[in-house]
Amino acid sequence: MAKPRTFISSTCFDFADARASIAQHLERLGHEPLRSDSVSFGVSLGKHSHNACLDQVENSDYLVLLIGGRHGGTFVGSEKSITNEEYRHALKRHIPVIAFVKRDVNDARPLYKKNPGADFSHVVDDVRIFDFIDLVSSQSENNWIKSFDTAEQVKQALTDQFAYIALEYSKQLIRQHTPSANAEDKREIIPFPTQLPKLADTDDSSAAAQAIAAMKKLHRVIKNIANSTASGKDEKLKLLWVMGRYGDVGRNSISMNNDRFKQYAWSVGKGRKVFNQIADFGVTGDYDESGDGELDAKIWIKGDENGETAYALKDFVTELIKASGDDSIALERFKRADMTVFT
Repeated sequence: MAKPRTFISSTCFDFADARASIAQHLERLGHEPLRSDSVSFGVSLGKHSHNACLDQVENSDYLVLLIGGRHGGTFVGSEKSITNEEYRHALKRHIPVIAFVKRDVNDARPLYKKNPGADFSHVVDDVRIFDFIDLVSSQSENNWIKSFDTAEQVKQALTDQFAYIALEYSKQLIRQHTPSANAEDKREIIPFPTQLPKLADTDDSSAAAQAIAAMKKLHRVIKNIANSTASGKDEKLKLLWVMGRYGDVGRNSISMNNDRFKQYAWSVGKGRKVFNQIADFGVTGDYDESGDGELDAKIWIKGDENGETAYALKDFVTELIKASGDDSIALERFKRADMTVFT
């Protein structure tokens, strides 16, 4: 019987004992563990060992990620660490990632965010580790990174996680054979993707984490509107769509000339009504007189001080149109918060 292949990704030196113990535990769970520090780890002749690691990641069914205080070696031809590159390669291949972070490193992360100029050398040898953790934690709406002190805690968590995966698979099989299971799928909100490799594909882990967090926030706004019992849901979603499609991003808002806004949406009277109604969902809308005396329609998203969510809205609409090839199809996907365009 075929076994799931599970790649263990980490710096070798600070997790040598843990990697060996976790590999043995995976074998007991029926997996074939893959780790670069094993004598059985395959390397093709003439290939750099770093690229050989990516080959093994590509052949894996799961990736177990261990993050500690060591940045580790830099991947050949890149500024990212080898572990970072292995993780991103797993994202591109849509391989499920189960992530763990040493407790002292994870506990220091909020302190680093408050005071990035402080000395954290007693915890990490490179502060980019904190940015990498932010990137990993930003990948999913319900994503978690489990803190750990010992390999035993990692092993127990893996046992629980793979048991849960088996349970979810069983439930999925039942749903597939239930006649009414997909009756209303056409307007159901699509869950926020577990992985967004297109947004993570940058050398700047901090910027990638911010972009994913903004997309997650936008997904939540669309989901809350679509799932609400309030009337006029399509009008509120249309407002976001029109602004994302035709508006211009300012410092922290999206605006467009009112004449154009009327062309794609509504007149001032109807527009103010929709602005008032969407306020309950964390979006503020108003009309503003521009410097040349023209009237502009404008929206702000609550808490969007630097415009990350405004840019996320523009990027989401752009990707939907690119993927769908038709505005009407893209709009329907927008109403379902279909962010699989970034996977």
